[in-house]
Amino acid sequence: MKKISVLIIILAGMFLFPLSALAVDYTIEQTRIDAYLQENGDVQVREQHTYSFEGEFNGITRTLIPKEETAITDVSASEDGTALEVEQDDNEYRIYRGGEDETITVNLSYLITGGLEVYPDVAQFYWPFFDKGNESDYQQLDIFIHPPEPAENVIAFGYDAAAGTAAVEDEGVAHFAMGTVESGQNGDIRVAYDANLFPGADLAGDQPIGGEILDAKTELEEKQAAFASRKETLGNMAPYVVGIFVIYLLGVFFWAWRKKRAVQLEVERRFAEAHFVPKEEMSMPATISYMKPGMAGAETMTAALLDLVRKGYVRRENEDTFVAVDRNTEHKHEEFLVQWLFDTIGTDGVFRLDDLTAFTDDKSNHQAYQEDFQAWKQAISEEIKSNNLTEKKAKQRTVIALTSVLLIPFAILFGIHELFISMTLAILFFLILILFAAFYQPRTVKGARIYKEWLNFHRLYPDKHEKEWNEWMDDERKRAFIYGFGINDSQLSKKNDELAEQPGFANSDLVMFVVLAFALNQQFDKANSTASVAAASSGGGTPGAGAGVGGGGGGSGAF
Repeated sequence: MKKISVLIIILAGMFLFPLSALAVDYTIEQTRIDAYLQENGDVQVREQHTYSFEGEFNGITRTLIPKEETAITDVSASEDGTALEVEQDDNEYRIYRGGEDETITVNLSYLITGGLEVYPDVAQFYWPFFDKGNESDYQQLDIFIHPPEPAENVIAFGYDAAAGTAAVEDEGVAHFAMGTVESGQNGDIRVAYDANLFPGADLAGDQPIGGEILDAKTELEEKQAAFASRKETLGNMAPYVVGIFVIYLLGVFFWAWRKKRAVQLEVERRFAEAHFVPKEEMSMPATISYMKPGMAGAETMTAALLDLVRKGYVRRENEDTFVAVDRNTEHKHEEFLVQWLFDTIGTDGVFRLDDLTAFTDDKSNHQAYQEDFQAWKQAISEEIKSNNLTEKKAKQRTVIALTSVLLIPFAILFGIHELFISMTLAILFFLILILFAAFYQPRTVKGARIYKEWLNFHRLYPDKHEKEWNEWMDDERKRAFIYGFGINDSQLSKKNDELAEQPGFANSDLVMFVVLAFALNQQFDKANSTASVAAASSGGGTPGAGAGVGGGGGGSGAF
């Protein structure tokens, strides 16, 4: 249960609080775009961007991607009437205006050649000033479309982020009051005026399209109304869906708690207080791995070799030399470790600490070392599994996993209809259930007993006195020392050090274990580090993807 809880917290934190890696810290507080439609079919655009920077900056960027059969020319920028340097790289324009911890307002001007589509009845300006490739949020975005002279019977509407934001103001000016627009959104705007306002423009076609545009507007409004209706229905449904799964989750956790509690009571009923150092039911490496899953490393390898010495399978020849004297080991991972250390790394059943250094210093051995290390850990896992310390609960886990799938369509529907809190909760509940189904394996009575006995040892060992230590059998003292070293716990390690300093300990053959432990651990740690392979990756973003109408688009940024 603890492992599942930790995984849930980590994944939930990653989902709810994603990391950001922006090179420049900035906010686009306000953006105003004024598009002035010209009688010849071109469009003169003036943009005003207010940026608030924290830290140093060099300027802002604006990506302007023209639609097919149009062009963007005469790009210039200024601040308070002072011209700013503009550098073009394909569709990205860099406006140089450096500073630190400032709020600046930059004016941008450009001409869209052929931006209007003129037909016999109407002329339409159908344009994407930004698209889903935009990397920045606009805190307040307003777009104004100005006809060449006062106009009536104006058609204005928008798509995606611009949907439902259009209003026709005095003299036929179309205003798209879009407010906050988050990065990664499309937002095409579409405005149509009487074709007679543009006598100098070439016709884009010889058929009227006013009816088609009105039909498109009507269709969009109907879709918006249907969307609003579905959103209301789902919004009313969401508390019940969330409530049902909250109750279900609580039921699952209560069932798991009752199962755990029943096993604990059975352990207490059937087994009296064990000897302080638990009896040997598994090898020390398996016991350590069971008590502290996933930590197998240098300390566990050291403990494993010391355990072979304790059992008599390996003999210590001198300070840094070991000899394999008996290969009829009790467990598969012990046999594998002997073959690995004494034949692959060592020679003819003899293993020296220098052999390990020489083997891992050769880069050609790194992959083989890692493969053997993983194979050894897998063999330890097989011993743990063979003791039936956990229950599979396959049927219950399958039911829980299948139940979690029911949340996926709800999460998708909530997300599509902008019910983001309900979407987040649905995803979170899905992750909790699927992780529970994947990792829930409660301990059997045997597993709970072994865990309790060693946990009790773990808790009481640091307070044991030298007199009590001396009363233990020699094998018990060795297993206690090996466990304390292999588990890599600061309190147990401290107790081992304290006992090593006692006068009575100096005459014990455990002194050899202390010397070996630190020498071996240092070499195994160095070998594991040398043979490890690290990898890194990096990525980047794009300020515009041309995902708007007609292949156009754009975005904003800073550098």
